[in-house]
Amino acid sequence: MPRHPSWRLDLATSCLVLMVVLIVVGALIFWRPFLTRTSQRISEIPAPSALFVLSEFPVPPHQQACMKSVTVTSDSRLATFQLRPPKPTPTGGPPVELILSGAGYRATAFVPGGYPGGSVTLPIRPPQHDLIGTACFVNLGATKVLLDGTTEARTISRPTVEIGGRLAPGDIALFFQSNRSVSVLTELGVLFGHASNLTDGLIPVWLIWLIAPLVAFGVPIALILAFYSALLEDFGEAR
Repeated sequence: MPRHPSWRLDLATSCLVLMVVLIVVGALIFWRPFLTRTSQRISEIPAPSALFVLSEFPVPPHQQACMKSVTVTSDSRLATFQLRPPKPTPTGGPPVELILSGAGYRATAFVPGGYPGGSVTLPIRPPQHDLIGTACFVNLGATKVLLDGTTEARTISRPTVEIGGRLAPGDIALFFQSNRSVSVLTELGVLFGHASNLTDGLIPVWLIWLIAPLVAFGVPIALILAFYSALLEDFGEAR
């Protein structure tokens, strides 16, 4: 390795320190509000929303769409999903009932008719213990309703969907929340657990804990070292 004059080495080191400071300060400014902002705790995500292409699941009048193998936790007190009428009308969408059921458990929630469409969050009674059950969306009206979901391979999870007794590809987007506020920083373990559940345990939680710091710190460190090495090489060629 070529020897560099001390002033060039000092300049490279100063640039390295400045880059580290800028990255750290920028990360704090960018990530701190996101990590510390409080919101209602997500207790479980049986089926996530689509990442790129939205899929709609039509439910005819007086029929239901049921999603099996849905995890409902003991702190699931709010259910969120998205629905809309097929086209805008003065009367809005039809009334829809959400029925959650499992071994020794049954809870219902109701969406009144007349909505223009979008996301709804309903209070639900949680089970006494975590369980795997069924979520049914019952169309109580006289017109069709569309439920948002996904058919993307990267977002399809364990649940299976049946509409009117017939199997439908994909998942209806649904997640449960607790009724207490938390920050992302205090819920990393829970979030990593949900991420593992979405892979059906293929990626264990301990592996996510291992990968997350490598991505969070390894990439910036590699960038800094590459920058420092490039400076030394440039100074060596300039001799």
